[in-house]
Amino acid sequence: MRARVGFLLIVLWGCAPRELITIKGSDTVLPVSQALAETYLELHPAPLISVTGGGSGVGIAALLNGDTDIAMSSRPLKLAERLRLTAAGRTLVEDTIAWDVLAVCVHPSNPLSHLTREALVAIYTGAVTNWKALGGPDLPIVVYSRESSSGTFEFFREHVLQGKDFAPSVRFIPATGTLVQSIAQTPGAIGYLGIAYLTPGVKPLALSDGAHPPTLPTKNRTALTTYPLARPLFYYYEARALPRLKPFLAFAHSPEGQRVIEKVGYVP
Repeated sequence: MRARVGFLLIVLWGCAPRELITIKGSDTVLPVSQALAETYLELHPAPLISVTGGGSGVGIAALLNGDTDIAMSSRPLKLAERLRLTAAGRTLVEDTIAWDVLAVCVHPSNPLSHLTREALVAIYTGAVTNWKALGGPDLPIVVYSRESSSGTFEFFREHVLQGKDFAPSVRFIPATGTLVQSIAQTPGAIGYLGIAYLTPGVKPLALSDGAHPPTLPTKNRTALTTYPLARPLFYYYEARALPRLKPFLAFAHSPEGQRVIEKVGYVP
């Protein structure tokens, strides 16, 4: 599996106690933070850095509760979260760390090469349940989604379903790595995932929103304007913590850090 659930990087620079920076949240942003932390600690004396996934909602909740320094998120803060911050007199910084292109994937045996946004909505709302209705094989569609704590789930619900409900038959998966495995092992499957999680075991589809011809997800800046499902990825942290976090964040935004992000598979 490409990304681990979490890790703790420890570098010993003598016997003095080391400060710990904790980063928690989005499974989509997880590979970015892991790679940045690993490279940063190879190049610079630094605090210990702990990186843990679990979903955007998990990371944001941990930040609101004071249990992490940086929340990784693939969605913006919700209104309720912003109101809670205001009531507590806390100021958060929203830091766009990279861009992602959300890939809609099927089992490699599926002969279809593209879908329209309307067809994707029909699949996820249960209006279409067999690939034959879309020009594919006579095979039931097995629909996978991330679970509700995921920022990827929130983005898909808002930008694809646009307020419509998921069909009762949709299978909700807690981690992106498990979602990839489920699609790869299930003929008839469909699911959506951050582009850095693409493997040869799943087949990405080109998408069309009516304004552009069908476009495959790609790891470049062109996709940000031509592909229907491009989105920013965020770090959230308290403004008062910036002096302590600034060396790591500065590295993340440096040319060297942006090369790390590109190598992971996201758009700097």
